[in-house]
Amino acid sequence: MTTATTQQLEIASGTYEIDPIHSNANFEVEHSGIAFFRGGFKPVGASLNVSEDGEITLTGSVDVTSIGIDDENLRPHLLSPDFFDADRNPTVDFRSTEITGSADDLTVKGDLSMAGVTLPVEATGRLRGPVTGPGDVEKIALALETSIDRTAFGMNWQMDLPDGNKALADDIKLIVELELNRS
Repeated sequence: MTTATTQQLEIASGTYEIDPIHSNANFEVEHSGIAFFRGGFKPVGASLNVSEDGEITLTGSVDVTSIGIDDENLRPHLLSPDFFDADRNPTVDFRSTEITGSADDLTVKGDLSMAGVTLPVEATGRLRGPVTGPGDVEKIALALETSIDRTAFGMNWQMDLPDGNKALADDIKLIVELELNRS
């Protein structure tokens, strides 16, 4: 795989800051072996820095207490030490270590810090733009997906179902969509 260049991705040097209204970070996990439990975090903090020599770095963060789920009764459990451990680890953070590929076949490798654990992850997706938006602001958009093993981050809660299966899968799908404005 070749390291992505700013020419391949058509990104001008500079800093691109998050458009919080048009950005989101979501997750889904299989529940009871038959359906998916989904949630997300809003607002998302992120920036993309492109140096004059073409080095690209993506950073992002969400406040764990901003978690949005359909059942607010589960919120205290998700914020507890069984999952995010929000009192001791109030954010989920990401910093890229390598961005490779093309705009339609992008790979972003980096370090994900969650619940007091930092592990390498690899996401795939695409980049769109640049386009000029209202106020002559140059915009780009990144759409990325990855799967992680929640137990690797210490999220080991589990419940046995009457049929002997587990209530919650270990693999979590992360879906991040970012719209970024050039400063």
